[in-house]
Amino acid sequence: MVHSNIEGNDFQVFLKRIKPYRHSITVCCECAFNWYWLADACTDEGIPFVLAHALYLRLIHGGKNKNDRIDSEKIAQLLRSNMIPTSYVYPAEKRPVRDLLRRRMSYVWKRAELLGHIQRGLITHNLPEVKRGQSKTRDPWFKEVLGVYKNPYHRMVLQSDFDLIKEYDRQIYKLEVELLKYTNNENMADFKVLLSVPGIGEVLGLTILYEIDDISRFPTVQDFCSYCRLVKGSVASAGKIKGLKGGKMGNPYLKWAFHEAAILAKRDQKYLHAFADKLTKKHGKHVANAIMAHKIAVAVYFMLKNRSVFDPKQFVEKHMKAA
Repeated sequence: MVHSNIEGNDFQVFLKRIKPYRHSITVCCECAFNWYWLADACTDEGIPFVLAHALYLRLIHGGKNKNDRIDSEKIAQLLRSNMIPTSYVYPAEKRPVRDLLRRRMSYVWKRAELLGHIQRGLITHNLPEVKRGQSKTRDPWFKEVLGVYKNPYHRMVLQSDFDLIKEYDRQIYKLEVELLKYTNNENMADFKVLLSVPGIGEVLGLTILYEIDDISRFPTVQDFCSYCRLVKGSVASAGKIKGLKGGKMGNPYLKWAFHEAAILAKRDQKYLHAFADKLTKKHGKHVANAIMAHKIAVAVYFMLKNRSVFDPKQFVEKHMKAA
């Protein structure tokens, strides 16, 4: 009925345009990177807001021509017919904490990239390997690696990497302290439940806790595992499976967290170590880790639902026969 561009994303102008239809309007937008402010503004005004899953939405409305006018009209038609594939609107009050955790993870990955660059530099110049040792501080290792290089420009590159790594260490530690402080005050019960799982420490526990938000938003354990990218959808026709799809639909942070937990769990727990060995002999290491990650995710789902801690004996007894 109305199509209009709102310059500068001015929400007050938007409210004036929709005033004649305010009594029965619902706002819907695709789940891109810029939906936060719109969801919050609609909530403050008491306007129903629907967040459309961008990947699923792309599969529903197709056409030769694509622009804002056509896309908005199709989204409106899909919303009217109740065919919008919805995405979860993460609560505004918890969103900054999740963003803080994701920023910490980004710093960790960038720090790992710099450490890898240093190791590759030694290989590139055919220099002897310098082992880092068990020391918590990297200063002795830094000094030893720096002494291997003679060219002043190579040493300058290394010093730049070292300085950045040290700064990442400081920022990561600062963010971890703040995240743990918040969690101890707000979500200690669920956090303790997650920490009872072998392989899940503070960082993985924080990741799982804040990427899930509320476990009750998943009606079934199958929905939860699908969201964690631990299962793939199938392409089927007339009862025959033609292939798999949807491996990248879901939450990549949860997939990473459960795969890391699967690798660490078999080191920490003797019962899980034996179970993991059996899976490895039958399926191979890569598939065995994926199966273990899926099993841990299933356990975490019911643990958070029932507020119960992890029982390794019960876990192994339940899955050993199936393995």
